[in-house]
This record gives sequence, structure tokens and C-alpha cells, in this order.
Amino acid sequence: MMEKESKRPPCFKNSLPGDDSKKKSVLDKLQHVRSIVQEMNHPVNNAYILETVLDEFISTHSLDDSETKMENMNLNTYIQVEKKDVDQKFIIEIGHFKVKKLTQKGHVAAIRFTCDKDKHHSVLWSSSPYLPNGEYMVNSRIFHEYECSGMLPVHYNRFSQGANIGHINKSKQSYMFNKYKQFVDEEYNGSIETALMEEVGMYEDWTSIDIMTDERHGWRKNAKDTTDDFVSQRHEKLGTQRIYQYLDDNDVKVGIHSHDRNMSINKFVRDSDVVNQNDSWHGIKAVKSAMKKVSSGPKYLRDKTWSDQLEDKVESVATHFHWAIRNCKQNPKELKDLLNNVVEHYKNNYAKCHPDSRCKTDLNYEPKRIVLTKPIAEKLLLGVIHKSVIFKSPDHFVLARDTSYVESFNNTMNMFQDKRIVLSDANYHTRACLAVCHWNENVDRGFTSIWNPERRNAPRSMKGKKNYKPPSYSYRNNIWKRQINSIYL
Repeated sequence: MMEKESKRPPCFKNSLPGDDSKKKSVLDKLQHVRSIVQEMNHPVNNAYILETVLDEFISTHSLDDSETKMENMNLNTYIQVEKKDVDQKFIIEIGHFKVKKLTQKGHVAAIRFTCDKDKHHSVLWSSSPYLPNGEYMVNSRIFHEYECSGMLPVHYNRFSQGANIGHINKSKQSYMFNKYKQFVDEEYNGSIETALMEEVGMYEDWTSIDIMTDERHGWRKNAKDTTDDFVSQRHEKLGTQRIYQYLDDNDVKVGIHSHDRNMSINKFVRDSDVVNQNDSWHGIKAVKSAMKKVSSGPKYLRDKTWSDQLEDKVESVATHFHWAIRNCKQNPKELKDLLNNVVEHYKNNYAKCHPDSRCKTDLNYEPKRIVLTKPIAEKLLLGVIHKSVIFKSPDHFVLARDTSYVESFNNTMNMFQDKRIVLSDANYHTRACLAVCHWNENVDRGFTSIWNPERRNAPRSMKGKKNYKPPSYSYRNNIWKRQINSIYL
């Protein structure tokens, strides 16, 4: 008997209110249901009957379109995103809901809505999950991309408000920026360290590297963007001193320093026992300006301050300067001799021209330019040559160096720092760091093809235009990872 009793399933009792007639009515109904179920060849007991009836009632009456459906929709007031999901793509969208209240929190919509049948039951739902630091993930992601894009605050405001996707207010932006800028600084420091090591590795002699510098003002009141000296004329020297100090701290010496002929930098470089070179493009640009003055003018000054025999020689004289700098064999005296011979060449005297020049090798050579026959034209042209900085300081140009990479970097800086916009010191610094990261990552990137467009302003130019591969943005991903790693400690 004890064995049989131990195999019986556990039971529970539920007392129901009612008299004998109520009891009889309930028991009769149970028996009626039991007989129906037995005809279906289904094992049956009172518990099964009660559960089946209760489930059916709940599904058709009790919480049909209200609370049960709310819970099935998984509308939580606080959902924290996992680290593996922070880089998923997302769409900013506010659906057409019948809501009780909608609160915009940056680019996130916090929606409170009620049940259709029970207006007193409400649920608060946010369109973005939270990060562990309590910030909305969507707001953090958009703020990150806004900073890395170089977008100006006014453009961000117009875009956000015009697209009706919400907007992070100014005070919130300031709060987020104060935490965000440290990750940009970390990426910047790593970027310049890597760039320096790559530069050093390009030289067979690891004792020194060649550098080029130039000055760039932040906005029209350019003295604002420095905390060291409010005299803008001294900014380039201060920046150069910092470069030398940084390289010295990293045990790297400077071999050749190229710049656009700032006299204070010339002196500083000479005093630093470094080879000084000036940008040839800037020097020749000044020559072209001087040539325009002696090749055209008012009638009453013809053959006095200008000559019509020089009107077709502005570009060609500049070409001679370029050629002379690149073919002087790094000899200052040779450079001056080649420049002096420009006048003789235009006088149809080719005795001192280079042996490989067309005027020497082609027996049927005929000059394309007006031959100089007037002494005043010869004098004016010779004056332009002798007054040029290239002729006066040939030792500063014999290596044919330029500052093209600096000009390229300035173009990148314009993506992040518009010269017309006043930025706070911290924002200015962060945008400069982002420009450095972007340029270091994409400088000298590959190209897919070269095409030769017709250039109206430079018809003799044979230099093709490269179709570069799309830029990469690894620095942007690295900054985001640094931020996320600081949150998920």
C-alpha cells in the first residue's frame, strides 16, 4: 500500500464558495467536459480541464489587445546594448504611433503610449538602447561621426533640424566633447609616432630625415589660435622650434629643411647646422609676377618700364627657371650661369645652351618666341632674373625642393578647420589632431589610372592627373573603439 501511494501525483485543493446547488452545477459541468474530452481519446483530469478552460478564456477575453501584446513587444524602459552590438547599422526613424507623449532626447525618441482598452496602463519606450555609462548609443555614435567628419556646428544644426531626426543641444555636445577629445588625442599621438618611424625607415642613413614646413593661420585674426605669442609674424618660428624639439626628444636629427623662404626660419635653420632649402615654386611665382610687369603696361611707358618683346615670355621664363634649378648639378654657380643664359637664348645665341636642348640638336630649329633685338627688352629681362631670390641666393634652391606635401596637408586641414570660423582652443586642437590622423593615413595612397586633361591655364603641362583610390578611415574606427573600450571596462 505504501508503494502504491508513493506513486500518486501530488495534489492541491482549491476551495470554491457556493452552496450544494452551486457545487452540483460545477461538478455536472466538469463531468460534461470530461465526457467530451474522453471521446477525443485524450487523457483527462480535473486539472487539465481547468487549465484548458482558463487558457481559452485568457486568450479571448482577459488581456486580448492590451497588456499581453505590450509585453510580447518587449517594450522596456531601459535596454542596455552589448559590446558586440555597438557597431551594428541603425536607422533613425520615428514611426507613426498614437502616443501619449513623445520626448526628443538628442536623436532618440522616448515614447510613452497607452493601451487601447486601458488608458491608465502605459509603457515608456526608447528608440535607442543605452551604453553602460548611461548615454544613448545612437547619440554617442552620431556625435562621434559628426566630430570625425569635420562638419561645422552650424551645418550639423541645419542638417539635423531639416531632416527632423533630432538634435543634440549645445550643452550636451560640450559635455560629450570633454570626454571624447581624449580619445582623439590618443589616436593622434599614435599616428604621429607611427608616421615618424615610417619616415625614419625610408632613409638609408638613420641619423637624420628631411622635413618641410609652412605656416597656416586659423582665421583672419590669426593670432587668436596661439597661446604662446600674440604676434602672428613670430608664429612660424615658434612652430618650427617645437618641431625640432619633438624630433630631438625622439633622437631624430634634421638633414634638409625646406620652407617657403621665411627669413626668420632661414636664420634658425642656419644656426641649427641644418641644410636650408627654399621652396622653388614660391620663388618662381615671384619671377612670373615680375615678368608680367615688364611685359605689359601703358603706352607712354613702352620701351621704358616694359617691352612688347617680352609679352610672350612670362610662362617660358618660368619654365627656364624650373629647368635651371633641376639641372644645375646642385652647384650655385652653375645655377646662376644657366639663368644668365636665358637672355642669350632669346637673342638666338645658343652657344651656352645645354647640349641636349632642341636649339642645339635640331639643325632646323626656329624660335617660337619673339627674338630680343631691343636693348631695353634685354635689360628688363636681365633685371628680373638678377633681382629674383633664386639668383640672389642660389644655394637655397640648388636641391630643387618644394613644400608640396605641406600644401596637401593644408587642404586636409580645410576639411576640419575652416579658416573663416572661430573655434574654441580645445575644439581647434581636436580638429587639428583629426586632420593629422586623416592625412597620415591617406597620404601617398595608390591610384587606379592617370588621365591627361586639357589645361587652359597650362597648355604645355604634360603632367597627368591621378585617379586616386578612395580614402580609408581606420583612425575613425580606432577612436570609436577607444571610446567603447573605456565604457566597457
